Amino acid sequence: MSSLRRHLPSTISWIDDRGSPAPERFAADLDTERSALQHGVALVDLSHGGIVTLSGVDRGSFLGGLITNQIKDVSASRSIYTAMLTPQGRFLWDFTIVDAGDRLHLLTEPDRVPQLMERLAMYRLRAKVELVLDTGNFGLLAVAGPQAGAVLAGLFPVVDAAAPLGSAWTLSESLRVWRDPRHDAHGWRLLAPAAALPALWDQLTAVATPAGLLAWEGHRIRHALPRGGVDLVPDETLPLEAGLKELNGVSFTKGCYVGQETTARTHGRGTIKKRLHQVLLPGGGAIVLPAPVVTPKGKEVGVMTSHAFLENIGVALAILRRSDVLEHADLTVVGVPVTVRLPAWVDWE
Repeated sequence: MSSLRRHLPSTISWIDDRGSPAPERFAADLDTERSALQHGVALVDLSHGGIVTLSGVDRGSFLGGLITNQIKDVSASRSIYTAMLTPQGRFLWDFTIVDAGDRLHLLTEPDRVPQLMERLAMYRLRAKVELVLDTGNFGLLAVAGPQAGAVLAGLFPVVDAAAPLGSAWTLSESLRVWRDPRHDAHGWRLLAPAAALPALWDQLTAVATPAGLLAWEGHRIRHALPRGGVDLVPDETLPLEAGLKELNGVSFTKGCYVGQETTARTHGRGTIKKRLHQVLLPGGGAIVLPAPVVTPKGKEVGVMTSHAFLENIGVALAILRRSDVLEHADLTVVGVPVTVRLPAWVDWE
């Protein structure tokens, strides 16, 4: 549940997001929120997300053997994005890791957090690591849009608006800010104790337009940014299919981790048959997800996993078999012709 549920105006609407209530929209006109994300600066409540905290002297080495990215890169001045995989190299969880002095915060999706705790506990064995479920104890806010960095630098002079993705700053003992490590469109994040979140929200709403989940999901899909557990399907998706390399979530120079063999082999051989795509649909009809994308003869090329309406057109994300996309220009979804294109941030052939 959002840590701001009791603080936000009673007039806003709420929506279930993966089992947790989140603000659906703030403005009567959704275009106001969309415009802030696309042209200005928006504030998004992500405090319903999952948070797992690791402490203990072995926390770094313990995580290093489980995640796709380099744990040694995490510091007070840098956060990373990473994933955990099955031994066969299939996606399980993704999260951002933030350094908090003697602890590491793993910020992930609101559902499947108990399963993540169980898996971490299973691997812990004799490692000197303590696991704490901190969902609800801390709250995460996003500040996004082309003016986000400048606005945050104006509020907090220590922040460098031009710093690289992943750059992080400790603003106080309990407040941390970082530039999301994945992609510029993800914006910036602030993490604070739940008790401090209302005051921080009020401070930020003086300079940023509040935006709900509808606008935020549309922004994410507009930029073809996959979401763990939705576009990255647990036990199914290979991380490289969904662009985790391009989104700075995979290191090919670190030591061994669970699922590394498959990830390294597919990367080295260039044998990635499926890739993340954007799917454009005409009109505004409802789409039940997941929705198969098929050829004229009914062959399934992949499935749409995320969908939003933007400027009177449907935009979706799907991991599709690349050879079929190149061969067939007349793909359909529920009988409707669609246009398929690659995300702007990739150069896949």
